[in-house]
Formats: sequence, C-alpha cells, structure tokens
Amino acid sequence: MEWKGNKGEWSELYAFLRLLGDGCIYCGDEALNRRLDRAYPILKIFRTDKPDRIAYSVQPDRESIEVRGTEHVEEYAQRIFTIQADRLLELIKGIKTADFTEITPFLEAIGVDSIKAKSTDKADIRLVIHDIRTGACPELGYSIKSRLGAPSTLINANVDKTNFLYRVSDLSDDEIIHCNSLRNFKEKFAYLDRLGAHIEFVQTCGQPLKVNLMMLDLGMEQIIGQLLLSYYRGCSGRLIEKLTLDLVQQNPLKLEDVSQQPIYQYKVKQFLLAFALGMTCSKPWSGRFNANGGYIVVKEDGDIVCYHFFERNDLEEYLFCSTQFDTPSTTRHQFGKILRVDGECFLKLNLQVRFV
Repeated sequence: MEWKGNKGEWSELYAFLRLLGDGCIYCGDEALNRRLDRAYPILKIFRTDKPDRIAYSVQPDRESIEVRGTEHVEEYAQRIFTIQADRLLELIKGIKTADFTEITPFLEAIGVDSIKAKSTDKADIRLVIHDIRTGACPELGYSIKSRLGAPSTLINANVDKTNFLYRVSDLSDDEIIHCNSLRNFKEKFAYLDRLGAHIEFVQTCGQPLKVNLMMLDLGMEQIIGQLLLSYYRGCSGRLIEKLTLDLVQQNPLKLEDVSQQPIYQYKVKQFLLAFALGMTCSKPWSGRFNANGGYIVVKEDGDIVCYHFFERNDLEEYLFCSTQFDTPSTTRHQFGKILRVDGECFLKLNLQVRFV
C-alpha cells in the first residue's frame, strides 16, 4: 500500500493517534489556547461512519486501547499511540524528506489502511465523549483543521458557483479596457473611485449558494456581497473580523440601532458556522449540520484543541477571529474583469475563505 498525502491529510491521522494517546480532548478559546477547565474524556474513536468500521476504545483502568473489528479484538498499551503520534508529528514537520514507512506497520496492525478516512458526511473523525456536566456519551463527527501546513480553506472558490455579481456605473470602452489592464484589485478600485464610478451588489451567480444564503437569512446575500466588495477594495485588509467592523458602518441592510446590538457580527458568525459544519456552495443545503460535533484544530506545536458544537459560542468566536478572505485565480474562476452586457457594466468577484 502506498502512503502518500500532504501535511493536512497526515494531520488527520496524527490527531487520531494523539487523541487515543491522551484519552481526552480540551476545548479551545478564541486564541487557540487550551481551556484547562474544559476537558472531555474520550471513550471511543471511529475513523469512518461505515457499518463495518473499527472501534478504538480507551481503557483508562488498564491504560490501553482496545481495537475491535468485525472479526477480531486486539489490545495495545496506550503509550504506544503517544509514541507513534510523536514520531508522526516529526515526520509531518519534515515531510519533504520524511520516510513514513517506519510507522506504517503499526498503522496497518491497528486496521488503518488509508491516510484520510472515508466518510459520507463532512466529518473527518468520530468521537464518543463523556460530557461530565450532562452525563451524556454521544457519538459526534468532527472536522479536523491543521495548522502544520498551508492554511486550510473554509470555503473553496468554484468558478460561478462562488462568484458575486456587481453593477458598475456606466464607463466608456476605453475606461473598461484600462481598468481591466491594471494588475491588482486595489489598483482597479482606486481607478474606479477616481472616475467616480458607483458599484452596487446585484446577486450571487450560483443558484445553490444564493438559496443557501437565503436559508440563513434573507439579507445574508447582501451582507456577504458587501463584505466581499470591501475586501477586494483593499481598504481594511482581509480579516473577516476587521471587515465586519466596516460592515457595521456601511450598514447595507439599512438597519436601525446597529450600534446597540452586534447584528452584523452575529450574522457573519452564522454564515461561517454553517460552512464549517455542513453548508457548501455547490449543493442545496437542508439546514442540517453534518460535522455535528464541531472542529478539531491541530496547532503548529502538535497540541490539539476542540471547538464543540454544544460550546457554540466558542466555536463561532474561533471562526470569526481566525478566518480571512482570499483571492483565487482570476483566470481559472472567471472573475475580476468589467464586462458590458446589454449596455450595462458588470464585475464579478469571487468568494474564498481561508483560515489565518
């Protein structure tokens, strides 16, 4: 079997081994620090939601891990999982020269036959945890995000499925040609500002995304359209938290008393949460969350923190403080040039959100 993957994919396997070795998982705050007063004992881990899946059960009294498949049961000392996790972390950090063959025999022995687990939903790993406060032991699916490699995406660009359409006040053909020749968006918008051009949001190009945003809020399309425009203008950087402060001042929905309640901040957090746990740009969304447990984050030093869905405020704050807009390829995703259609000028901007 060939074991090949990027840092993000290997990080999912690292999290699996580390959590079994630790036997518990800590909640994180908005700055990715462990909340030492919030740790959940792990009872079992599954890498898939298939019926014939293998269960990895933590046996704290014996300091061991029981590996139960459909036809056999094995038991391994828990410290072996910690040792293997430590070694895998070293290999991930030096992935260009790493030789993963030294850990693959152990992985195969415990029934792991691929780097990335196969699942029918958005979950990368499934945990049975013990909620000490309620006594419940639910099985929950989690999405794993790694900070060991390149920043991972929350929303991937997908041509017109993630393009937003804007109307630009009438320009001459020469002005359109000159604007389209400029190298970056900040220059384009500075030029349009000098011309006194007015830019207004029209609609989301992709029908699935349009309807999904309406599921969240009838004004959500306008909110994200304004956020995206502010980002490409280059006035307040790319951090969503900071751009939302500008959004409050712009008040695209013309709401009253926006300074009295964090209305726009709340709406943007709901938008991010929906994408984190189930919504996509390409398929109609039912409103159900798939990764129903929340997010697991692998930090640069290998530490792991979790944002549980039932600690929803923490998860929303983490997403709000840790995401930014990103500019994908304008050629591949067909946006960034002003076009004249039926006598009117239009501009497309593309939505892509990445973790900081």
